[in-house]
Amino acid sequence: MPGLTRDQVIEICGRLDDMRIAAIIGTGADTAELMEARTWLNSDDYLATALKRSVSGRVARLVELLRADETEWDDR
Repeated sequence: MPGLTRDQVIEICGRLDDMRIAAIIGTGADTAELMEARTWLNSDDYLATALKRSVSGRVARLVELLRADETEWDDR
């Protein structure tokens, strides 16, 4: 199966900057992997699930790329 296109990334993830889209395409992921990463991030039990099961490979890299713009909480 061929890799992701820009239009597919936008369709699945919504509007992202061009650098992030290029990074996502550069992973070589397919639509199923990108959809799994989005589902993983959007799940209500993300943190609880993370303790039981961690993603790996391309899906893990996609999760990192998609989380890059989330606010980091600093308790200092």
